[in-house]
Amino acid sequence: MDYPLKTTEQLRQQLRSLRKKRRLTQARLGVLIGVTQARVVEIEANPGSVSLQQIMQVLGALGAGFVIRDAQADSSSDEGSRVRQAPSAAVSFAGYAPTIKIKKGSW
Repeated sequence: MDYPLKTTEQLRQQLRSLRKKRRLTQARLGVLIGVTQARVVEIEANPGSVSLQQIMQVLGALGAGFVIRDAQADSSSDEGSRVRQAPSAAVSFAGYAPTIKIKKGSW
């Protein structure tokens, strides 16, 4: 199952939900990624201010990761017959061990 994310608020909710689903406390997740429980609180509270590297560490500890998907490659191959739209941006979690997908143009 995918959970499209378009805001850091949604990422915050998904990180916390995934941690709880894995039955990890903030302190235990901190041990797994080498930070304090207080830092995990900060990461969950405001993931938009955290480095991508640290988000990836958190996701790795939670059994997740990043995938970059080219939204234009997923669409129709007939470029000449349609109006070109701005690339869509989404981040999603998929399946039991989620994968985050960032579509081209999301930054």
